Amino acid sequence: MKDEKKNLKISKTLKRRKRRRLARRIAAILIVAAILCVGGFYLSRVLTDARLKVKQIEVTGNPSADTHLLDQVTGSLIGQNILTVDMNSLSNQAKKTLQTDQISVYKKWPDTLIIKVGQVEALGAVMAGNRVIYIDQKARVVNRADYLTNVNLPIISGIKGVDMLQKGGRLSSSSREKLIDALDILSDLQDKGLLDRISEIHWTKYNTYRIITKNNSVFEVSGIDNFKKNEKYIETFLIENRSNVEVDLQIDHQAILKNRS
Repeated sequence: MKDEKKNLKISKTLKRRKRRRLARRIAAILIVAAILCVGGFYLSRVLTDARLKVKQIEVTGNPSADTHLLDQVTGSLIGQNILTVDMNSLSNQAKKTLQTDQISVYKKWPDTLIIKVGQVEALGAVMAGNRVIYIDQKARVVNRADYLTNVNLPIISGIKGVDMLQKGGRLSSSSREKLIDALDILSDLQDKGLLDRISEIHWTKYNTYRIITKNNSVFEVSGIDNFKKNEKYIETFLIENRSNVEVDLQIDHQAILKNRS
């Protein structure tokens, strides 16, 4: 009899504990559900808040940045909630579009995205009408002037049909491929620290490039591929700083030299 009473008491105690645990679980579930409902309600309100919709995108830091190309990347973001903008994706797309790693993006609350582009240095200068147009490696206009203000940069001449654009525009030309090849040659020389030894690169009527140094030496190459094949020779020549020599490099593995009068 005593054992039966004891077992009954234990059973009642276990049932009470089970009911309390169940009640606590139900209460916890209800609290979590309430928090989710309230949070979801406020999140919905925030995501549809007109004050947080992207209204403008500003490009700062570099006036030569091609804002027309950036418009293709950023146009779809206008009207999107600023909280949902993927900043990493925006940064990567801007870097790919402008072909530079000097990009940073951030939010200016409540409705503005900022794309900051690092300064791009000019690589050379071309003449358009009576103006000097400074351009970077991608033929973007960095600056314009009435006369040559930076004598350390080489002049790119012989390129036909150059349009005079505002800062940030991409220079167009009826000889655009030749212009880009000339910029690639200058870029290679810049990478080797030898750009300051070049005075001019001229596209001739014979469809060759004449690379003129500041100490009056000239290299003649038939194009970018011919230049690359002779790049080591040209590098050594420039390091030696030889003057008043004309070098024809159009024949593979053969440099024809003569003194310049």
